[in-house]
Amino acid sequence: MRSAHYQSAPERTAQILRESTVVAKAIARHQREATLQGRTEEAREMEALSCGVCSMVLAFTRPAQLPNAA
Repeated sequence: MRSAHYQSAPERTAQILRESTVVAKAIARHQREATLQGRTEEAREMEALSCGVCSMVLAFTRPAQLPNAA
């Protein structure tokens, strides 16, 4: 278990990107294996999961949008 400590925003963003890359590679590997073994439903689920991970990472690492004050 990792100890909790303060990370600056750039450090935290870099960590999220590194860890999400590991997850994305594992999902892609699982998807390829499912496809090769004819498990099409599982392969589609892995594709959806991969898209979800990418969307979450983009949303989390994107700077917050401030509402228009106009």
